[in-house]
Amino acid sequence: MSRTEVLDTHAHIVPPALLTALEQAPVAGFSARRTEAGWVVAVPGTGETRPIGARMTEPGPRAGWQQQAGVTRQILSPWLDIQSAPLNPARARDWARTVNDAMAESAAGTVALASVAAEGDQAAEDLLEAWKRPEFAGLILNTDPPAGPAPHEASFDPLWTVAAAEGIPVVLHPPTCGPSGDLASLGTMGNVHGRLIDNTVAVTKLILAGVLDRHPDLRLVLVHGGGFLPYQAHRLDGGYRTKEAFAGELGREKPSAYLGDFHYDTVALSGPSIAFLAGLVGVDKVLLGSDYPFALGDPEPVRTVRESGLDAAAVEAILHTNADSLFRRPA
Repeated sequence: MSRTEVLDTHAHIVPPALLTALEQAPVAGFSARRTEAGWVVAVPGTGETRPIGARMTEPGPRAGWQQQAGVTRQILSPWLDIQSAPLNPARARDWARTVNDAMAESAAGTVALASVAAEGDQAAEDLLEAWKRPEFAGLILNTDPPAGPAPHEASFDPLWTVAAAEGIPVVLHPPTCGPSGDLASLGTMGNVHGRLIDNTVAVTKLILAGVLDRHPDLRLVLVHGGGFLPYQAHRLDGGYRTKEAFAGELGREKPSAYLGDFHYDTVALSGPSIAFLAGLVGVDKVLLGSDYPFALGDPEPVRTVRESGLDAAAVEAILHTNADSLFRRPA
């Protein structure tokens, strides 16, 4: 095992205190109730979530899994199914603050990712407010918000400006029910391929819209190994060249030239995929991730990294050094 701590950068939680509070009094239209299968949360505009099991809420199962998997610390993300909803700006802001309070309380001994309501200047101000709290090591953003603009649109620029100026890592995560849900041919494979399609398209739009040209100091993290983008980037280059994938002239020759600007977690679920990523974007841009507690995540992420064929220094960087550098709060 690693001589230092092992940091899992992709792990989800629903704070139990939040569920108990929602059971007693709804907030911004959200409420919670207990069922035999676990907690369910009523999300305004979308209905009730899937049952939330103990692995998502309780520290005991989480600690047991970490010990078995060789993970010493997790950076905690809220479950996106409760992180956002189609709310008006005022209620969306109230809900983001409620989630942040619960996440900060749950981050004892570790750190968490904050949420904001994506509304231009207000989102930028709320990010600065959250960043004052030492429990937060970054921001998690829905790649396809249910209300308001998408991350590649100009109204996101105030948020990107603040994130870049403050050095705040931003994790881009697709929702459970994203645009790919309209593809009837996916059938039951939404979680197998749909999330990757949604992330690939959203990040492609960020590149093509010139977000990285306008904000070159952004520290962006792509989950699920970056979706399909790293492995099909030259097809995107062809689309840019033929104007089939074009939103304006980029500051660099081709879209694939921006791949090294992102960080990627290891939830591509195989050693060869991790080795490919490291060769493509550099070992320093690859971060250990599990997608705990989901069944389709990596149950043994440390072993997967060790089976990548990378040398000991690269493995150590992926298991600890890269994430520690990216998510460490400034002194």
